[in-house]
Amino acid sequence: MTKIKYILKKFKDRRVKDIKLSDFMAVFPMTLALLLRPFYKNKYRNVFLVCEEPAAARDNGYHFFKFLREKHPEQPCVYAIRKNSADCEKVSSLGRVINFGSLEHWLAYFLCEYNISTQKGGKPNDVLCIFGEQMGLFKSRNVLLQHGVTINNVQGLYAETSNYEYFFTAAAPETEFIKQNFGYKDGVVQMVGFPRFDALHDFKAKDNRILIMPTWRSWLKLRSKSIGEEVSSISFSEYFQKWLSLLNSCELDELIEKYSLDVIFYPHWNMQAYIEDFKVTNPKITVASWQDYDVQDLMKSSKMMITDYSSVFFDMVYMKKPVIFFQFDEEKFRKYHYAPGWFDYSATPFGKCCHYKDEVITTLKDIVKSNFAVTSEYLKEHERVFTLYDTNNSERIYNLLTHNSNKREKGFC
Repeated sequence: MTKIKYILKKFKDRRVKDIKLSDFMAVFPMTLALLLRPFYKNKYRNVFLVCEEPAAARDNGYHFFKFLREKHPEQPCVYAIRKNSADCEKVSSLGRVINFGSLEHWLAYFLCEYNISTQKGGKPNDVLCIFGEQMGLFKSRNVLLQHGVTINNVQGLYAETSNYEYFFTAAAPETEFIKQNFGYKDGVVQMVGFPRFDALHDFKAKDNRILIMPTWRSWLKLRSKSIGEEVSSISFSEYFQKWLSLLNSCELDELIEKYSLDVIFYPHWNMQAYIEDFKVTNPKITVASWQDYDVQDLMKSSKMMITDYSSVFFDMVYMKKPVIFFQFDEEKFRKYHYAPGWFDYSATPFGKCCHYKDEVITTLKDIVKSNFAVTSEYLKEHERVFTLYDTNNSERIYNLLTHNSNKREKGFC
């Protein structure tokens, strides 16, 4: 009954205009794939199907796929990505690529050994697949690589609303929080580390590079969310105005000039469509688009990060770099976006929590003057959080999946 209530609520929470034509059209390749399944069983036998966002290959999915192709070429695997994506050529140079949402993607989804994704919606069509999985019609063996450390109480990832054979984590307190609160059976949640963390041990930061990388806001009308901020334009929202006030502040300009700072502003994936609305006046600040900049390259080449609530800061912490949290709308964020989890931004040695622009500027100045040094408390907390700190994350995942690859559940799909 819980599953049915969840499905009904999911569709109730989506406004009519949020249900895209592609959701309806996906019924046709899905149905055809169901009919053709018997003829393609051998083609997709033992295959690992890997993906991230439909048009992306820069996260844990890409790094795991790269690992498979380079270290275990004997393992059949395919990567689902839109063929017109800027990242498609990069992935296809490694191995086999299928078009995201295509008939071939549906066939692979139904017949593969594991459906491995960084996203809960990492499927040919998330609406139809989640419906089929929750109703017990589709028996896909889903593996969640995650696209960041889970620090919030994300109810959408609870066991009652998800269908994961494995839920991989990277941090010790994160793992315990999920095990205690998300309702998964023993053995589902596994702390093995993130594939992309394997590449964070070999980096060289550029002198005085600062990466500013805030997350998004669910109440902004990006795709007509159920909670919408009534503004005539997203550019007039508090979110835009606060970040622009920092980026265009005279105080930041002075720091850039005095310390020769190289400032990169990289909007969240969900905000990239509005990148032209970020009118930055200082020509020494680069507003980075996802097509032109790889986010991991930016983090590896930066000395520090300024963010808000984004868990991406853990990539910087993993590399033992300082962080500033600019949280001007904390109460609203907790009410409409994510409920708090195990991490306390206001009481961590990893970074200073700031509610006002002037606090951010003062803290940034202190960090720059200290040559981006971190404290002994920071390093001690790093050891507690990242008990796995090596380059074997992908190998651990591979070993776990191949060890249990003969346990595929038999069912309709």
